[in-house]
Amino acid sequence: MSLLGFPGASKAPLVCPSTHTSAFAGRFLRIACKGYSDGVSGGPFLRNFNGTRGEVIGVIGGWKTGGTSADVSYSSQFDADIVRLYRQAVNGSPPDSPGADTGMGTAALWRHAKGAASGTFHTASQRSGDSDLVVTWDDGEVTLYPGDQNLGFHTGCRPAEPCETQLAVPNAMWRDYADVITAGDYAGTNAYDLLVKWVDGEVTLYPDISERTRLPTALDQHLPGEITLAAPHSVWKYARGFATGKYAGNRWPDDLVVRWNDGEVTEYVDIDGNGLHAERQLAAPNARWKTARLITGGDLDGNGNGTTPRHDLLAVWADGRVSVFPDLGSGHLDNEQTVASGSTWTHARVIALGEYGMNGRQDDLFVCWSDGEVTLYGNTRAGATGREHRLVPPPAALPAAVRRDVRCTTACGTEPYRRAPGGPGELTGRPPTRWR
Repeated sequence: MSLLGFPGASKAPLVCPSTHTSAFAGRFLRIACKGYSDGVSGGPFLRNFNGTRGEVIGVIGGWKTGGTSADVSYSSQFDADIVRLYRQAVNGSPPDSPGADTGMGTAALWRHAKGAASGTFHTASQRSGDSDLVVTWDDGEVTLYPGDQNLGFHTGCRPAEPCETQLAVPNAMWRDYADVITAGDYAGTNAYDLLVKWVDGEVTLYPDISERTRLPTALDQHLPGEITLAAPHSVWKYARGFATGKYAGNRWPDDLVVRWNDGEVTEYVDIDGNGLHAERQLAAPNARWKTARLITGGDLDGNGNGTTPRHDLLAVWADGRVSVFPDLGSGHLDNEQTVASGSTWTHARVIALGEYGMNGRQDDLFVCWSDGEVTLYGNTRAGATGREHRLVPPPAALPAAVRRDVRCTTACGTEPYRRAPGGPGELTGRPPTRWR
């Protein structure tokens, strides 16, 4: 790492080569280089600097406008926001503005979203590694939104851009029977598959989902390669939440965490076409995990890549707390860290962690709220949510101060509040002999 700057009236740059940076206060870079006095602000932090060129990963500034000592300098971290601004400048695109239309529709539309699954589905995303979003709706429609590598999604169908795609037309089968969805590369083909739990306990795996997929919409229709992982009327009717990730230490996102209606939490390792196997218990049946309304998996501590990746579990609780359980490879739900808390999060209705900002980590949190507002928290960490990007504004008729104080029974009519313990359709009496 090298640091360059022009102190005071100096006519030549001061170069500090071959040193190291460290994290500071959660969102800054710190570097120790002597003599960087007034005038060095804006000097670059350069990685792989060869005397002529290097990779800019920061600029002197940030904490205390660069620090209080001439011998230690700081930079704000370059994150997805910087990448977004850079691409807007390079492409001649207009910068963000408050209330900008993202093309994703209105809150009145998104109040009808039932579930979401993140994954690399579109062929364009398979080349870039960016995440896309599959959304299920309360009329049975299923939609694929390609990620735009810029903390948002492609909508509609514009020239030279991936198209928003309808994977299933509105239909009674998905409307009445699809319960919980998640996605991962269970087949090991470098393409994401969609896993669906139906209300009767059947679990189906639809392999290699892409913009060309047309999901079945009737019981007599099937996709080539479709796999039934659990038969109807199985114990899976008691499953309440799914979170797919790389929990077992290999490079495939093919491990599944399940939250059951009695509060038990289990993990299934290396799911494939042969079924749901290698189950292990992460938490015995308990009252607390009954209140985990939503769960999703991703990489929130930077340990999700490399030779032995370990993804983390994020949970939203009924009391509005959001917490992360890092590195589930340990086989235990340990080291819980609070990400957020407060009544606002009691209105989160659909969540999905994905890699929407091109930093190589599944740390961007998609949230659809009960009033239909949609936000994305880029670069969320184990200890704090990332910066909020609004994709769909709240209903205009609601004051901003109370925009999320709309219970789903009000905002969504009689539709069940998905995965809410004790909500409409909640099954009870799970057989105590399920765990062996």
